[in-house]
Amino acid sequence: MKNTKIWLLCLLMAGTACSKLDQDPYGSGIVETQYYTTLEQCNTSTQVAYRFINYSTWWEILNWRYLSGEAASDNGWIGNTYQSTHPTYDAVAHYTLDPSNDRNEAQWIDLYKSIGRFNSTIEGITGAPIDDASKKRFIAELKFLRAWCYYDLVRNWGGVPIVLKIESPGTHIPRSAPADVYALIVNDLKECAAALPLKSEYPAKDRYRASKGAAQTLLAKTYLYMEDWANAETTANLVINSGEYDLEPEFGDLWGYNYKNGIESVFEIQNGSSQVPDLPFNQFITMLNSTADAGWGYYSVTSDLENAYKSEGDSIRLQWTINRHGLPVAGDPNNTAFDGRPYPSQNHSKSGRYSRKHYVPKAQRPANGRPALNDKIFRFADVLLIHAEACAMLKKPADALRSLKRVRDRVDLITDMSLTEWDLINAVRKERRLETAFEGDRLYDIRRWKDASGKPVINSIMGPNGSFVKYNTETSTDAMEKNNPLERQDKGINFDPEIHRLWPIPASQVLLAEGAVEQNFGYY
Repeated sequence: MKNTKIWLLCLLMAGTACSKLDQDPYGSGIVETQYYTTLEQCNTSTQVAYRFINYSTWWEILNWRYLSGEAASDNGWIGNTYQSTHPTYDAVAHYTLDPSNDRNEAQWIDLYKSIGRFNSTIEGITGAPIDDASKKRFIAELKFLRAWCYYDLVRNWGGVPIVLKIESPGTHIPRSAPADVYALIVNDLKECAAALPLKSEYPAKDRYRASKGAAQTLLAKTYLYMEDWANAETTANLVINSGEYDLEPEFGDLWGYNYKNGIESVFEIQNGSSQVPDLPFNQFITMLNSTADAGWGYYSVTSDLENAYKSEGDSIRLQWTINRHGLPVAGDPNNTAFDGRPYPSQNHSKSGRYSRKHYVPKAQRPANGRPALNDKIFRFADVLLIHAEACAMLKKPADALRSLKRVRDRVDLITDMSLTEWDLINAVRKERRLETAFEGDRLYDIRRWKDASGKPVINSIMGPNGSFVKYNTETSTDAMEKNNPLERQDKGINFDPEIHRLWPIPASQVLLAEGAVEQNFGYY
């Protein structure tokens, strides 16, 4: 009965809140105030809200996380080279997109749909006749989810309209400055951290829910984007010293099919394999797998990323991050020679490499085809690297090295404890790439990082003279990539540093705003 109630509420929210969002971008349908009359109802509506951090389906927001966050960086290709149905994907990864790009538009609309759900539920619970402690916690959970959406909006598009309540159809809200969006995120997350319980204070069945540590982690990460190093250090330290989290003993443990909400997990999106639709299933992992293994072959891994592991002698993370054609798959004794379908024998993949982090061993795949692999959003290694980066920028080498060493020790890598200044900063940045590859952050990291001259790091990676472009067009000897002309080898050559540090505001949304929302520079 409880499962049925949750699913019916999902349908109610989807039906009243998601229709015609492209015409009414800041509405969210009806607040069903008659529903918010008991503690159980308020709790159920808050639980349902977690489905909308991905806007209900695997396809929409998670797709953009890897299309933009990885395939538009030096970590990934579009990868699928046997279909001709993905020009809008290519446009993102190869920096030829315009404001009409449907993938870019879908992400914007879906994030505002989710924000509309959270605003609607906040309004309903605010007026509910329940105890204040429960009310504060439920609202804090919802504000955490909303903050996560605004965090994604601001790092993709810069300043965006701030919507904190249900708006009437036809309301036009101008873009706020990036500083104002960040201020909203910071203020909401401080409120969340004060009101939310520790992860350990939840019963085991509820440990997927937003916790104090999750709010503090997103807050610390937000401070990195703001270049507020002191607050990033302080906030990351709160999580580190809380005693709630630790690194898993083995890096590979994180990517086991049954790993859910463990000691390293700060926040995960929950997936289930049951046909009862309380939880979505992780069909998105199909998109990131080889076509030889019932996948769709998208977002293949670059040899540039593989070489980064090899040059560091990082064999542990290499095998648990990249499935390479012809090699055994880590943790799957039933797959001793991964079939990446490279060109020319099979023209299905640009590189013959795919993410091991999104792979389910053959013996563990559910018969109904609904894999329950969770999506890891924040984990403790990320917190340690936030702390290391902030301390390195603050010229606190001993503190930075302490956190850096913890991450490297797990994968049996020696840390040079004499590093200082830019040598240390670059070591931390390299470590972030190796630790978190194909978790959706790479593009945003190289966009926000500055080099010693103050220029964005992405400027030296992408563009006609970028290191990634030069590698692929001049020095690479990787046969699988170079011999496949079906995806251009010069990916990134079209990057323009004056334009492409942000994505375009979707043309449909600029048109609907009737002058209230201005387009980002260079997109017309």
